[in-house]
Amino acid sequence: MLVSETRYAKESEGYTRSKVCFSDNWFKMRRWEKGLSQVQADHEKAQEAEAKGRACLAEWIHERHPLCRRITNQQIEDLIASKLVTPEQVRAAGLRA
Repeated sequence: MLVSETRYAKESEGYTRSKVCFSDNWFKMRRWEKGLSQVQADHEKAQEAEAKGRACLAEWIHERHPLCRRITNQQIEDLIASKLVTPEQVRAAGLRA
């Protein structure tokens, strides 16, 4: 419900009383559905960016790139859990698994 409330607040921001669609009417008209597709698209885009970032980190480890030393322990654990790298590959790159 928080997303729809935020959507309503954003849509009605700056309106005067004569222009605003009151919340009960806004919900009855199902205007909150307009924002759902955008929320879903944003979520998918964020997931794609996260997956791309993990793939980049895994590539650094595979190549033993100097920047792999910047990878945090939590990121290493996530990469191992997602099976993008093995603990042996992590150790071979000079990191702790």
